[in-house]
Amino acid sequence: MSITTGALTQMLANQLSVQEGSISRLQTQIATGQQLNSPSDNPTAVTQVLALSSQASQLISWQSNAATATSWLNAASSTANEVLQAMQSASTLLLQASNQGVQNSSSYQAIGRQLQGVVSNLLDLSNTQFEDRAMFAGTSASMVAYDSSGNYLGNGDPPTIVVGPGSGVGQTTVLSVPGTSLFGAGASSVFNVLSTVASALLSGTPTSPQISSAISGLNSNISAAEQQSAVLGSSSLAVTAASSAITTQLADVQAKQANLQDLNVTTATTQLNEEMTNYQAALWAASRAIPETLQQFIAP
Repeated sequence: MSITTGALTQMLANQLSVQEGSISRLQTQIATGQQLNSPSDNPTAVTQVLALSSQASQLISWQSNAATATSWLNAASSTANEVLQAMQSASTLLLQASNQGVQNSSSYQAIGRQLQGVVSNLLDLSNTQFEDRAMFAGTSASMVAYDSSGNYLGNGDPPTIVVGPGSGVGQTTVLSVPGTSLFGAGASSVFNVLSTVASALLSGTPTSPQISSAISGLNSNISAAEQQSAVLGSSSLAVTAASSAITTQLADVQAKQANLQDLNVTTATTQLNEEMTNYQAALWAASRAIPETLQQFIAP
């Protein structure tokens, strides 16, 4: 079967067009350093890159949340440690007051004033702010967790944040603890326990039951504060582990993206040179086969 000049011309034109497209694609890739510059370059790879980009965005969001959680928890843990130190200081003062054989009215009053100072310090700590929020007010919008009388103004829901994949919305962690779990509430709050015994001491004639009751109440406060400090520590460890896992996953996803997107310039340059050589050879062959038609094709 013979091939007409028109058919041969069209076949050569199609071949040259394909080679020109390949040369143009390689030139663009070398200029941008990217294998994928349009969906037509590799539709399957483009789909994979889009999926990986979405995955990377989610991981970066969790990574940012983990960094936020770390900052919150570090601040909360530091404050909780100060709270425990203040409570331990109050405990030492109450133990001194309980040794009634060596105390007198003046010494009782001196201890009472020191306990008032501890209460004031604890109130300041209870209203510690982080990122313009009352750290121990739960999810409440209140700017302070406790008022000047030691009444709790927040709620019992600790603020949380998602730091990784998991069931439901994902792996969540608390950023802090409600003030009531750290300082107590009502008559059993550390503020009420210490303020009550401070008033008795300031009278100069506290009774043994008053001091003993305060020591018992304060011990309960200290135990609760230690538990909440442990909660914050556990949360911090969980965030660190989640952040480490996310960092590893993100590096893997980004490596896969790079493998699909980044261009091996040396290889691409070699391919371009080969394409250019083949293109010139095709032009020469075409000029020999159908010189007049080729001349019209190149320069109509």
